[in-house]
Amino acid sequence: MIHDYYLSKVERYIDIEIAKNKKEILDSVINDRKPKGPKDIHNFYPKAEDLKDLPKNSVLIKISFTLKKPYTSKDEGEFHIIEEDFLFRWRDKRKIKKELNRKYELRLDEKDIKIWDDRIEFRTGKIVKDNEFATVFINDKIVDILIVKKEEGEVKVYSSKIFENPIVRDKFTGLPMVRPSTWKGHLRFAAEKVEKVDDENMNKETRDRIIRRLFGSKPDDENALKGRLYFFPTFFEEEARRDVITPLRRDTRTPARGPISLEVMKSGAKGEFHLLYIPYPKGKEFKEGEIKEDLKFLAKALKLMFYTYGFSAKKSSGFGVIERLKEDDVDVHPEDKRDIFSILYTKVNNNVNYGA
Repeated sequence: MIHDYYLSKVERYIDIEIAKNKKEILDSVINDRKPKGPKDIHNFYPKAEDLKDLPKNSVLIKISFTLKKPYTSKDEGEFHIIEEDFLFRWRDKRKIKKELNRKYELRLDEKDIKIWDDRIEFRTGKIVKDNEFATVFINDKIVDILIVKKEEGEVKVYSSKIFENPIVRDKFTGLPMVRPSTWKGHLRFAAEKVEKVDDENMNKETRDRIIRRLFGSKPDDENALKGRLYFFPTFFEEEARRDVITPLRRDTRTPARGPISLEVMKSGAKGEFHLLYIPYPKGKEFKEGEIKEDLKFLAKALKLMFYTYGFSAKKSSGFGVIERLKEDDVDVHPEDKRDIFSILYTKVNNNVNYGA
């Protein structure tokens, strides 16, 4: 029992150190990006002029969306440190005394506290500042990690928490993102739910054939085929926020376990979805009609993904669906393919006087 207790303390200390390193690296990446501005992310996206170098009948789709429900995804990094509540200003003895007594159950007076630029000492311990973090020692043992920030010319100290369900972030920009593989997986899921195109029922054989053309063959398929769809990352330029959900049992709708804390993009966050369709490989039995068939099916699958099934982890809880698109939110190049994707948005009737 004693061994397990101290082992758990060691493991938590290692987690804190790893999380500190991750946050320092991520913050340095974000700071390096700031002078250039967030528009740099658009270098990752294809442009209409790129189509001239691609095979005939290639189509580029861009959708500017707003989240109706939160979006989340689990980072393989497992955890990182996040900022919680403001505690005190570095030179404010009165507030330091109050927070130390409250947070660590001490009985300090202001005269017990001495402050330097790099540390705060008190009767039973000290707080040692190291760049963005401050380590709290009591009786020579590490008891906490605080976050230190310089704001409005003052050094402020915040409580912290090791966050175990962080959102996926781009390693280069530090921005929350939707990976291309995530888009592909969720769109394929929606494609398998398509039952009608142009109000005509679709049998499983036809649906499977189109899905194979668009997304490629499955890993266990002997006749390997590359898909015709090319996906791109989506970056959210807003900060992720915390959310808490309580998983429910499917049968009784009662809590299955305690609340889970997640890092999410909240409702109202904006992003851009880019998708490139290239009708290649064509295969031995290629027919020109496949292109229109592909695109109509694709439009239906996109509609199901964005409005019905979502593209987020926790989509069974309604995560990852978007607000209704407007005509200006959808760009399709070349223009003659635009009408195929008009099912994604509500067309504006310019002949109606809405102000009447």
